[in-house]
Amino acid sequence: MKKVQLIALSIALFFNFSLSASVNESNPNPNDQWYQVDLVVFRYAENVSGEAWPPVTRSRTSVNAIRLRTLNGEHSDNSPLFEIPASGNQHSSHHDILRDAFISLPSSEMILNEQVATLEKNRNYQVLAQKAWRMPLNPETPKHPVEVRAATSGQNSLLLDGTITVSEERFLHVDIDLWLNKLSPESLYSTLSGKMHNHGSSPSDLLSSSKGSDNLIRLHDDSPPLRITENFQVKQRRRIRNTNEIQYFDSPEIGVLLKLTPYQRPNALIETGGILLEESS
Repeated sequence: MKKVQLIALSIALFFNFSLSASVNESNPNPNDQWYQVDLVVFRYAENVSGEAWPPVTRSRTSVNAIRLRTLNGEHSDNSPLFEIPASGNQHSSHHDILRDAFISLPSSEMILNEQVATLEKNRNYQVLAQKAWRMPLNPETPKHPVEVRAATSGQNSLLLDGTITVSEERFLHVDIDLWLNKLSPESLYSTLSGKMHNHGSSPSDLLSSSKGSDNLIRLHDDSPPLRITENFQVKQRRRIRNTNEIQYFDSPEIGVLLKLTPYQRPNALIETGGILLEESS
């Protein structure tokens, strides 16, 4: 068995053993079932497979991808990761995280915190993203890909970009389509001392995760353009047979942990004396 396969197997066994006793599957109604989706994406510090990255490939995020709405105060200044803001998606503290779909959950609501802590203690791994959200599923609703974007700053700048799609047909399925991009400053931009880079691309072309022919992007409105020097795609589809298990998706460069947890969405809530109580039926 190859070394990378042994690593994949040991990670999957460890994470599933630590979580298997903590999940309570309830709410069996298949037509109105809610789930909490927990996602962790990490990078291997060393490529043990020996595979070289392919030439830079043009990628584009699905046009109907959902961007998670976020809460205030969830970003840690000590983290090398930062969220990429989007116009029209202002931070708000008025979301009902118990009942609203596609809300980026705070760390206190995330299920895979222990697994992230384990990865962060090992210098062989670099955590690129940790996200969690809740959503309804039933076989009659269309698929809703959720956009995943995060970046690291510093000497080795990286952009994680892509989508996670959770769907229910006859069975639960997860589709992951993630790109890891290595970034470098665009030298021409520095030479122009802050003037807009101009190679036939408009600012709007550079602001999205899609890349022009010169592979330049902007992470947000005020950032200088960055050049994608290498990128690597992980694209897999999997049927989820057991929601007690953490799913582990492996590739030569990045690993993905994903956990679906059945979620009992409460009925309408009322506020009494600053305490939220479940409304009687």
